[in-house]
Amino acid sequence: AFLDGNPPERLCMPIVDHIQSLGGQVQLNSRIQKIELNKDGTVKSFVLNNGNVIKGDAYVIATPVDILKLLLPGDWKEIPYFRRLDKLVGVPVINVHIWFE
Repeated sequence: AFLDGNPPERLCMPIVDHIQSLGGQVQLNSRIQKIELNKDGTVKSFVLNNGNVIKGDAYVIATPVDILKLLLPGDWKEIPYFRRLDKLVGVPVINVHIWFE
């Protein structure tokens, strides 16, 4: 099957629109420098590489697994749930579409 448009517009933007319609915010082209934690181990904020601090009720990190492993706070690396990430390996993906006539 083929999309009738480019993937970001056809696949990603409807998701962004939906999140924003519910009052959420999507940060594009932003690099997380650090995940700050509250004393109870929950997320306090994300610190971006430009110095901005993002606070929210819920957070989604959409990165390859190898980047997530680097960002994971040290305390979390001992939690069994997050230790399972050690078994995951990032796999780069390249798609090539060739049209023959």
